[in-house]
Amino acid sequence: MSRNSRQVFLLIVSYTALAVAWGWRLHANDAPPKRDDALLDTTRTEIVSRLATAPKKLQQAAIFQLALLPENEVLALHEWLKDLPEQRLRKLTVQQGPVHAPCPLNTALIFAELERADAPLIEDTRLLISAAGDRLEEPHKLAALELLAAQAANNHEHSLALEIHQRACESEIATWENVLALADAARVARRPAAALKVVNAWLEPSASRLDAALRDDALDLQTKLLLEGSRHAEASRITLDELRSLKLNDAIPPRLMQRALLATHAAGESAELLPWIERHLRTFPDHQLSVEDIAAGKTVSADYVRWLHESAAIADLQNHTSIACDGFFRLAAAGETRVLARLHALATQMGRGQELASLFTALQRRFSVLELAQALADGNAPVPARDLLAAHLKTSPNNRAGWHLLTEIDARQLGAASAPMLWEGFIKRFPGDVRVLKHLAQLQLNNAQYPQALHTLQQISGEDLDEATLRQITALAIQLDDLPAAIRSQQLIVQGSKQASVSDVLTLAALTRQSPDADSQAVLAEAVAKLPAQAAFQQSLITPTTTGEASSFSTAAQAK
Repeated sequence: MSRNSRQVFLLIVSYTALAVAWGWRLHANDAPPKRDDALLDTTRTEIVSRLATAPKKLQQAAIFQLALLPENEVLALHEWLKDLPEQRLRKLTVQQGPVHAPCPLNTALIFAELERADAPLIEDTRLLISAAGDRLEEPHKLAALELLAAQAANNHEHSLALEIHQRACESEIATWENVLALADAARVARRPAAALKVVNAWLEPSASRLDAALRDDALDLQTKLLLEGSRHAEASRITLDELRSLKLNDAIPPRLMQRALLATHAAGESAELLPWIERHLRTFPDHQLSVEDIAAGKTVSADYVRWLHESAAIADLQNHTSIACDGFFRLAAAGETRVLARLHALATQMGRGQELASLFTALQRRFSVLELAQALADGNAPVPARDLLAAHLKTSPNNRAGWHLLTEIDARQLGAASAPMLWEGFIKRFPGDVRVLKHLAQLQLNNAQYPQALHTLQQISGEDLDEATLRQITALAIQLDDLPAAIRSQQLIVQGSKQASVSDVLTLAALTRQSPDADSQAVLAEAVAKLPAQAAFQQSLITPTTTGEASSFSTAAQAK
């Protein structure tokens, strides 16, 4: 091509490019295609209404993002709303969704979908949440799993709830609260081993998520789960091994002692714990006090008394009599009167009667003789209780409460057949004791001593007669044909009622007719007058029955 031809060709290309550039600039200023603003507004409104069920802390950021969302993503949300529930959730978690993820709007929409009535099955949903990867940030994934676990529990799908909690605890950001929720779900599902596996993993030396306090919580939970799973021997071994790992001068942590106590008791190995309890007791300043000091009123801590109880009980069970007796002496001196009966038996067996007598003398400065005797009797030691009371009553013969307790002890010892006679002796000493009279009457009724029971009830003074007792007297009197007693008690029932019942008045009328007298008729008339107005009926109640002679008899047939 000649030089002139090349110049012409370059000139044409240049002008063509210039024309294209100017044309593009001119068209760039043209108005954009018309948008369907109504569709965009409707979509945003629908999304906002759905976000109302999402957690409040997610709503604000999600709505702010929705307001700034590009048109194409709003249109994508419009199409997303048309999908079926499972497909909507799938697009938010594992597929390409209407908006980029992770973002506040996508996260809030996931939670909104979980709360909807048409949400997919929990089993399918938890798989999608678990597989969401980086489309759902880990804290939100954990919260979603906990929400699904709660929904499963509410639907009584306890095994599914447990599996979801297990998946939540696998998260790198799982907290101890997640483990506790897992333990609760495992208990409800009756699968403590599932929670125990997670707790054991958290207790591994390589695990660094537990501080000292949480580690103690984890060890407590481990022991409880082992016991709930009936793995008593394993729980005992773990706690005893932990005790053995302590150095000689180390203080025994109280929570470790409690775990060991529960575990060894359950495993039947409490004897193994006894030396450790003795070591623990020696760490208390109270242990340096003598029995005399404690009995004199020196205050000891409740925790010391508690472990002293455990020591004495275990030693007694294992036939370590000396240790048990020493423990019971200190407990009794501290005011634990429940151990007096067992202490009396052991001290008598070991020839420590003088110490026991001194202790009882000291205790009488803080407790009455009746309280000590009651404690002995309640502990199945009636003989020493009776001896203590008998000595006391020699100097206080009018002590009603003392004689009452003594009679109770004797009645318990001699049996039901002798009880009425014993309580009759008490009544002779203290006549008019309403409570004892009622008790005696019941004993006499139990022994079919009906006349004696009636006589006993009639000894109760008028002001102490209640309706139940009066009815009992009436019934007994009728049974024994004691008409005056029956009439009198029935009169008291009717007169003591603000509105006597018709049945009570009828009973009184029937009794009065059998033994009419002026006073009885007057009481009956007064009672009848209070009944609802029925003249003929009332008159029939108060009209006495009369007897006469027939003047003639008619025959069924006459001779013709």
